[in-house]
Amino acid sequence: MLNAALKKNKVPLYLQIAEVLRQRINGGVWSQGDTLPSLNALMEEFSVSKVTIRQAVKLLQEDELLAPQRGRGTVVTAVPKNRRPLRVETTLADLIEMYSGDVPDVLNLSEDFSSPADHLTEGRLAEEYFHMRRIHSRNGERYCVISMYIEKSVFLDSEERFRKELVLPILFSLSTPKIARARQKMIIAKCNIETAGLINISIGDPVAEIRRVLYDENDTVIYHADVIYRGDYIRLDMDLRP
Repeated sequence: MLNAALKKNKVPLYLQIAEVLRQRINGGVWSQGDTLPSLNALMEEFSVSKVTIRQAVKLLQEDELLAPQRGRGTVVTAVPKNRRPLRVETTLADLIEMYSGDVPDVLNLSEDFSSPADHLTEGRLAEEYFHMRRIHSRNGERYCVISMYIEKSVFLDSEERFRKELVLPILFSLSTPKIARARQKMIIAKCNIETAGLINISIGDPVAEIRRVLYDENDTVIYHADVIYRGDYIRLDMDLRP
């Protein structure tokens, strides 16, 4: 089944195999100090040539995940990354609590005064918004790119904070405007070429696309955000009602 799936994919085989091996290392299937199966064993598992396996292994050696050792073969040299998963919460309070105290590195890509397109959101749009596009990173690893619109007067009241901090906890802390309701939806998609370059993953990798919209008491949109998360950073937990 794995071999058939690899061959159906348009991505070169050695890149696909390298990603499978990378996932095994990050998932703890192979631990630091473990020796990889032999080239012949990997050739048989993936039904590919020795050249293809060597290309895949070389990529992971360049990323310092693997290293050749005399008399042992290829050894895992990296400790799996201890990623803190981002939960896709189903209540606004839980979402804010998840972000409170979190201080990721923020890289602002662009800023301007503009509004989201009418067809992108439900509710009434304000006259003008401040638009920011930024990347969030944690422990040096980029995990999401976000395009957000904040109602202009709300932004100007806390401009310095909005530029430097996470936006949702700021909005929740303000006395005005009062957040009356919020909507969030998510789809699983494939990473496009632009996003792949921004958060350092491969084209076609799974990503979670999330749209969040916050409304005031007059049903005016005060915050609209489109977020693209790396698939390996997202965890969805739900209580299922009997």
